[in-house]
Amino acid sequence: MMKKKELIPVELSLFEDLIKDTNNLFSQVSLDGIITYVSPTILNILGYDQKNLINTSAFNIIHPDDHQAIHSFCTNITEPLTFRIRRKIGDYIWLETSCIMVNHHEYIFISHDITERKVYEEELREEKEKYRLLIENSEDTIGIITNTGFFIDINQAGKRLLGASRKEEIIGNSLLDYIVQEDHELLCQYLSNPTQPMEDPLEVSIQRVDFLQKNVEVKLIPLYYKKRYTYQIIIRDITNKKEAEQMLQQAEKLSIVGQLAAGIAHEIRNPLTAIKGFAQLLNNMGQKEYTDVILTELNRIEKIVSDLLVLAKPQLSNFQTIDLQELIDSVVTLLNTQAIIYNIEITSLFQLANPLVEAEEDKLKQVFINMIKNAIEAMPDGGNIRIITKENSENQVVIQIIDEGVGIPEERISKIGEPFFSTKETGTGLGFMICQRIIKNHRGSIQIESEVNQGTVITIILPQNIK
Repeated sequence: MMKKKELIPVELSLFEDLIKDTNNLFSQVSLDGIITYVSPTILNILGYDQKNLINTSAFNIIHPDDHQAIHSFCTNITEPLTFRIRRKIGDYIWLETSCIMVNHHEYIFISHDITERKVYEEELREEKEKYRLLIENSEDTIGIITNTGFFIDINQAGKRLLGASRKEEIIGNSLLDYIVQEDHELLCQYLSNPTQPMEDPLEVSIQRVDFLQKNVEVKLIPLYYKKRYTYQIIIRDITNKKEAEQMLQQAEKLSIVGQLAAGIAHEIRNPLTAIKGFAQLLNNMGQKEYTDVILTELNRIEKIVSDLLVLAKPQLSNFQTIDLQELIDSVVTLLNTQAIIYNIEITSLFQLANPLVEAEEDKLKQVFINMIKNAIEAMPDGGNIRIITKENSENQVVIQIIDEGVGIPEERISKIGEPFFSTKETGTGLGFMICQRIIKNHRGSIQIESEVNQGTVITIILPQNIK
């Protein structure tokens, strides 16, 4: 009867005859991890001699980080295992290995070199990570939506743009949930026809989770993602750009109006002086019934001419440090008599101690007189006008004039400040333009919020003089 130890060389010999012409790597290892056989292909790839490997522990050349995986693999042989093995020159290669147990006391490992594949997978993983980081750190919203418009993924910029606290609040929702109704049809033309190329981004308005509206550009790019047809969506916030364009248009209008105003004012002023002189003469001659009307209208024309000249001519600046509390208090004192006639109470609340600004006192006073008078005239049934002065996060002074008047329709708010547009029947529209010009010259801004039958809020922001 042949002894067991004599069987092994015979088995290995037969085994080697079968495998010598294959590219696979064969090895035989005892249950305690001792190498008993390696195929010539292993020796060629690793650069070892048989004497370097036979009767040594396989764990000597297996990467330390893969030891636990090998132990688990040998106790539960299921799917092939990938691990790293050290070559004689000191570097590691990747093997993908299947295992067969022989006679309950040895393992046969059948492996092949997958180093190139692993290198490619690592390069691909790195590229994916770079792409992910680019997307996550992009200032533009980048996401993936289904061909019916539902979000599959979205980056951090998209979360911020739409006002969500987590991306999960957006994923699963329709893009149309965030697009204002009047822009749905425009966007649906592309969603319903994925073969139609979108050459230029669409300009639409979105409504955030907090109902704030933004102007955006939307670009849809067909994308085959996870075995289905989808779109990559890129959304760019152009709200500031649109506001800047509107401000530029407004400045251009003001420039044109200024040039026109200068010509008109000079042409009108000379005959106006003559007419007024003769009207006063008639008044002295006892024609008071008619001359009062003439003089009233002439004074109105003079006021318009003066306003036109303010718009037309660059004004010399004489800035000095002004205490806004004192200035506002003086304006309130001046207008209180008129307010009492209309049964209106004006209250001032200063949440900022010593609100100082660099300003032209007379010009700034003109703005507050104009704004508070407008508030009084908008409250025929009486009520309260509140003037709140506070500081914002940018250390600017914020002055809010809040009335309880008739309000302004939404469609008319955007027109306020346009040349000769007024919400009053007898107004010229120049008053607000002049106030805008003054505040702009003070490096500030003026905004209007209003709701019909609820009232109006005028917000003036000025740079603070911090001492």
